[in-house]
Amino acid sequence: MIKDNAYVTILLCSYLGVNNGNYKPYTALQWSELGNKIINSKIGEPAKLLNMDKESIINSIKIREEEADRIVNLLSRGANIAFLLEDLSRKGISIVTRSDIEYPKKLKSTLKKYSPPILFYCGDLSLANKIGIGIVGSRNIDDEGIKFTQLLAKKAVEEKLVVFSGGAKGVDEISETTALNNQGYVVSILADSLSKKIMSKAIRDNILSGKQLLLTANNPDAPFSVANAMNRNKYIYALSNGTFVVASDYNKGGTWAGAVENIKKGWVNTFVWNNNKYIGNTELIKKGGVGIEDLNNISIKELISNKVKRMDQLNIFDFDKTDKRVPFERENIIGENEDEYSSSDYDVYNKAINLMLNLLKEPKSIEEVTASLNITKSQAITWINRALNEGKIIKTNRPVRYVVNNE
Repeated sequence: MIKDNAYVTILLCSYLGVNNGNYKPYTALQWSELGNKIINSKIGEPAKLLNMDKESIINSIKIREEEADRIVNLLSRGANIAFLLEDLSRKGISIVTRSDIEYPKKLKSTLKKYSPPILFYCGDLSLANKIGIGIVGSRNIDDEGIKFTQLLAKKAVEEKLVVFSGGAKGVDEISETTALNNQGYVVSILADSLSKKIMSKAIRDNILSGKQLLLTANNPDAPFSVANAMNRNKYIYALSNGTFVVASDYNKGGTWAGAVENIKKGWVNTFVWNNNKYIGNTELIKKGGVGIEDLNNISIKELISNKVKRMDQLNIFDFDKTDKRVPFERENIIGENEDEYSSSDYDVYNKAINLMLNLLKEPKSIEEVTASLNITKSQAITWINRALNEGKIIKTNRPVRYVVNNE
């Protein structure tokens, strides 16, 4: 069942059922900006927009009349959206929003306010949170490039790494097929045509066996576009723990653009096959890509373990008040003694709860908690709801306050 906050995200950010070109759905950045206004306003969460008229929206979140018109218009297609979501469900297509606990954590942690508000998917979504490598490259490669791609994908499977790729012909298709044929796991991040892709019996079988996840930030029936392909490339990098470029043109094409963006942003390491037959590869190494010549005597796990990042403490526009996720997460899970580490060691809430309980010996409002602990309002709401669920505090009404539960 889709929660109200997720439902509003779908209404405001997806192109499902959009017929009026005057009111375009919100982009990732626009949604983040609107979200900040909402969570810092008196309404607190997007779900409240469902029962508000234009004037109430303007007064509550302090936006211009033009933007309020946009919100009201996009929300008005609720009945049609419900029908379309039911139709997608019958096809086996699910949807997850940035406010859902199931949303891929690394994607949100890496891209932050630029992470897509909505993802459509088929398969086991938890695969998107597994440790793995991205494999990207041109559609047209020679026999040597094919062999390199196959060896790379096979080694990834042997080292129990998921393969993230783009589902296109060429390097993408070769890497995915090789991984699946060797009993590995694959996440295909698509730029277009999810609905068409899942009509393949082979893909349906892989999905049903739990071996393959297909996901896209675009409508399942969306045709190919260069813009969507460019965004797809950044999602491959953001989901992976390191991405390998097999073959790239120089200064043109999606493979080149995606690799250059990742090198510039530093999301993950960009590994590049050091083969001078591909001019783009040589130039990417000059720009900061890590050259790889021979796969036979290396460990992919060791390569990707060289960069360890810490997930952001704060969630990006999260509204699921039952969200129990761990704000801190080690991106690199390569060590042999992984089980020695408790997830609670990386949860800021466990460090802050005593401070908050001490503060709430006297009744306090959310605003007072926010100011006293020097955190954002959204983080205060998250922690307060966790403490309420755990029975550590109670809520009083008229006025609304929170205080330690001494019972």
